[in-house]
Amino acid sequence: MGKLASLFLLVAMAPSAVGAKPAELAKISVTDLRVLLDETRGQPDAQVAKRLSELELTERLSTTKLTSWEAGLPGDKARQALIVLADASAFLDPPAVETSVTDRPDLAAQRKILALAVNYLVQALPKLPSFFATRNLSRFEDVSQIRVGTRAMLYTDARFRLIDSSSARVLYRDGREVVAPAGKAPNESPQPAPMGLATWGVFGPLLGTVMKDALGGKVFWSHWEQGSSGSVAVFRYEVPEEKSHYQVGFCCVIPANTMGSDSQGAHIMAPVPFNGVPAYHGELAIDPGSGAVLRLTMRTDLQPGLPISRADTMVEYGPVAIGGETYLCPVKSVSLSKTMNSMADTSGKGKFVDPEPPTTSINEVVFNEYHLFRGDMRILPQDKDERDTNPTAPVPPAVSHEP
Repeated sequence: MGKLASLFLLVAMAPSAVGAKPAELAKISVTDLRVLLDETRGQPDAQVAKRLSELELTERLSTTKLTSWEAGLPGDKARQALIVLADASAFLDPPAVETSVTDRPDLAAQRKILALAVNYLVQALPKLPSFFATRNLSRFEDVSQIRVGTRAMLYTDARFRLIDSSSARVLYRDGREVVAPAGKAPNESPQPAPMGLATWGVFGPLLGTVMKDALGGKVFWSHWEQGSSGSVAVFRYEVPEEKSHYQVGFCCVIPANTMGSDSQGAHIMAPVPFNGVPAYHGELAIDPGSGAVLRLTMRTDLQPGLPISRADTMVEYGPVAIGGETYLCPVKSVSLSKTMNSMADTSGKGKFVDPEPPTTSINEVVFNEYHLFRGDMRILPQDKDERDTNPTAPVPPAVSHEP
């Protein structure tokens, strides 16, 4: 298990921002959301999307419900609005009807489940074959850009908008992940830092590192949760900063005033990257029979005054067929960050404040199209003319890598 199995990175050179008080979103439960979707049945796609974009869930919407409810929506705009609504709820507790705290296992049973999880990581992760997967990324932000004269401005109204989407191929081999744009072969050469929010290590190192960190911190029982194939044991954990191996990087913010001071004479810092290994906490959802980890959340405990105040990650794991065998692999991840748009040190002591509303960013990644990576050797017959002129020439093998 690597010491730094995950890196959470935001690279965003934001334009100067103008303040705008975010619009208030209507709070809604998962049950009431189901009622609303029934009420909007038959309405135009854009109208349903607008209603969904003005909501904020108070409970986590499960991927199972999301997939089922998407099918009944009128079009792509409404589906996208429902997806980002669900993604924004990824770090919340599920509805009370989907949990149980009354059948709390005794301490011995809890330890048995955790021991199974450790054994699962030790036994299962090394057995993962080399494989390809397609990573489908969608990036959302709660700001939009407007132009006033020659200046680019940011306007925040709390509703998330799709910034862009992309697909890439991920190669997992020997415990390492290599990413390449769709249509290009992954290679092991260093990749340029991506723009926006990014995570690494979801195919194994992340899970192993979190488990190791958690066992060095605090782990305690939380509740039972309904899974797709039965009850799931949910534990909460806390990792102090001195035990953490979760690296967070942020680069960079634009100074609030490039002339060196603001209207009050406060000292303005030049853009600088932030890197840290903060404390964090989260949840492990474990199959009590096998010890398989089905869901992982990581929520950072960042100190006030930093240019990034949230850097959280959720990963869901599910059964995937690779080369005729079934493995538990990532099927979805959600990353959420909250960052400054501009940065000023009003104290002169490195305590930064943001004179503008922060930007909240959500990255949703869906993994699919898993294929075994293998090298096949095929012996090709020689060309007839070559056989006639050089009968003793060796037959060259043709090697093909088939994803």
